[in-house]
Amino acid sequence: MKACVLTWGCQLNQHRSEELEGVLVGDGYTIVTDPAHADVVILNTCMVRQRAEEKAQGRLGELSGRRSNGRPLIGVGGCMAQGRAESLAETCPQADFVFGTRNLAEVPLLVRRAAQGERAISVPAPGRDGTRLPVRRQSSFQAFVAVSEGCSQRCAYCVVPVARGPLRSRPPQEVEQDLSELADRGYQEVTLLGQNVDAYGSDNPGQESFAQLLRRAARAGIPRVRFTSSHPAYITPEVLETMGAEPAVCEHLHLAVQSGSDAVLAAMGRGYSRERLERIVDLARRTVPGINLTTDIIVGFPRETESDFRSTLALLQEVKFGTVFAACYSPRPHTKAAQWPDSLSDEEKRERLEEVLEVARSSALELHSRRVGFREEVLVEGQLAAKGLCHGKTRDFRTVLFPGEPERLRGSMATVRINEAFPGGMRGDVESGEEE
Repeated sequence: MKACVLTWGCQLNQHRSEELEGVLVGDGYTIVTDPAHADVVILNTCMVRQRAEEKAQGRLGELSGRRSNGRPLIGVGGCMAQGRAESLAETCPQADFVFGTRNLAEVPLLVRRAAQGERAISVPAPGRDGTRLPVRRQSSFQAFVAVSEGCSQRCAYCVVPVARGPLRSRPPQEVEQDLSELADRGYQEVTLLGQNVDAYGSDNPGQESFAQLLRRAARAGIPRVRFTSSHPAYITPEVLETMGAEPAVCEHLHLAVQSGSDAVLAAMGRGYSRERLERIVDLARRTVPGINLTTDIIVGFPRETESDFRSTLALLQEVKFGTVFAACYSPRPHTKAAQWPDSLSDEEKRERLEEVLEVARSSALELHSRRVGFREEVLVEGQLAAKGLCHGKTRDFRTVLFPGEPERLRGSMATVRINEAFPGGMRGDVESGEEE
């Protein structure tokens, strides 16, 4: 049997797909990347935004339309399956089997039931599950390690607590074991994952904090350690101090600010103010020299006024984030904000989104231009075939393009002298000797 796993959403969902593939391989499946060659196709879905659901449903319809003699069997899992559990017959009528966010180990059984003609559905409530799953890693040099799952913050717009459940932190010794195994296998970079990674340990009285776990990770023997995603209400000075003190921790902080307006932040239930955001930014830049701050922004949140939006633009212009991931607000099921009327039209939201992106592009270009003429250590990730260039990331998570041989350089560190800047990254040439 050949299986193909298609993934939407965050890095944690990408990692869950690695676990799902590990479960399937353990059951005798061969993993393929092309659905046309698969006996079983599984959609690991996201529902953070309406657009993510629409893409998954569109792909589901496309796959079912190509079926021949009942093949491939099609499964739907992940956040959309979990969050839409009460209406799966309507949202996923073409699915042969459906599973949630916590029962990946059950998937081979669901496939067998579906193969016998049953519509197999199993979506248990998200919660604590100590099962440690095998992982089929997509990369031989970069790895994800989940340190927690779920979130207990319950922001007014966010469906994560419904789809993933409350915060559950993994035991630090278990995380450390994962890191040790990756270090022994020569991995160059690890990213610690959590929907609210800074809240790590707060669900278990007496468990160590995220700052302590980050220190463990920094000393595991892996050259680069990253983490995401940080919540401004939970990040602590100790985390920033650990970033500044531990050489292995990369100079990059993804701080999901969402808005620059106190009124909108309060309506969102974010638990912090504009003043706290500014204090965090100031402390981060003083504690971690050269830090690259990236962020998420939502535009068009219910009740967002023109003045609120201008406050967000002002924050972006003041902070100059390296990258801004921005999106128009879309109501999500089971959330508080879904009950509030939209105050803006889709066109007004798109106009505000474009303004945010324009400020973001301007800031990114300015920051990247400052690096022209300097050398950067780049972890080579692969090749952009359309451009014929290798690509990789600096320690502070900036994209660099450069000519080279990807087969030989992939997974290695290259020293690149930057000679050109653009909003999406930088371009340069590998220093003499790296290619020889």
